[in-house]
Amino acid sequence: MQTALLAVSALLWVTAGFCLPSVIRGRRRTLFWFLTAFATTMSLQPHVIYNAVDALLGGVNVPYFIFHATAIVAITLLAALVGEAVSGERLTERRKQVSAAAAAAIIAVQAILFFGSDWHLVREIHKSFPTRWDFAAYSATTWIAMALFSISVGYACLSDLRRQRRTVTRVSLAFVAFGCWWVLVYALLSMFDAAELILLKETAFQVWSRPVYHLALLTAPISLAVGLGLTATADAIQSARKSVRHRELLWRITPLWERLLADSPELSIERRLTWPMLLIVRDPRAHLYRRYVEVRDSLLLNPGQAVSPAERALIEDIERHVRATATRRPVNHPEVLEGGGRS
Repeated sequence: MQTALLAVSALLWVTAGFCLPSVIRGRRRTLFWFLTAFATTMSLQPHVIYNAVDALLGGVNVPYFIFHATAIVAITLLAALVGEAVSGERLTERRKQVSAAAAAAIIAVQAILFFGSDWHLVREIHKSFPTRWDFAAYSATTWIAMALFSISVGYACLSDLRRQRRTVTRVSLAFVAFGCWWVLVYALLSMFDAAELILLKETAFQVWSRPVYHLALLTAPISLAVGLGLTATADAIQSARKSVRHRELLWRITPLWERLLADSPELSIERRLTWPMLLIVRDPRAHLYRRYVEVRDSLLLNPGQAVSPAERALIEDIERHVRATATRRPVNHPEVLEGGGRS
């Protein structure tokens, strides 16, 4: 089980890493911070990491407080992502402030219950469950939030599923909804076990529900990570393909562009690039378009210039490519799964 938790944590960090290029460009920021918060929460579940971090922080179970707090942050960010996806609009500043205030209030209550008690000094508290109401109340703040948000987020994903035409987006939404179901199972089992311990001083948790609990603990983060990262990964692959195609055509048209504009450089607004720069220039599509337009205009102004059939075929190929990429518009996909604007 501990090895599986380490693998799940690694998967979440890798998924967050895939979002970094988009974050640098000002996109998918909320998704990145959700994955970072969620990965932090799951990373503190394996005992080897928990014990190492706890030793660094004084051995008073501060990691236990951290992973409950980061769970609340992750839940809030996920709700915001799905809210934006379903509505198709950015959250208003007012709604963002309310969500942030609610999360801060829950974490503040957790801090009071955690640091205001003596049970947080219990050795290896993450392996046990003290039969005290204040400890149960502390844990319940996270479980209740998880249950409520999993219901609302799961319902939103299922409702939006029918409106999506893109297969990869539908699959992504299904994975997120499936993950929300297991989050709900995890929260309900945890609350049921805590109630039994407080009221009856004993529990049947080890007998019948421990396997389901472990299954939920593993399945929920994997499903959410796959659901949130699937469409982003598909878009990244598609974007990479387009970039390769832009650079290929840019490389092929450059000799013709240089030859036709050699005698009339004043007609060109395109800056000259070295051959290595053609492979690494930041926006190859813009350079390709400008060179295509200047080649076309040069031929219109001086139709007597020698152009081979292969070069004319290349110009026509680029024209079709430019028109296709210029007229294609993205479908209204949710930013929780897509790369849609700034967040």
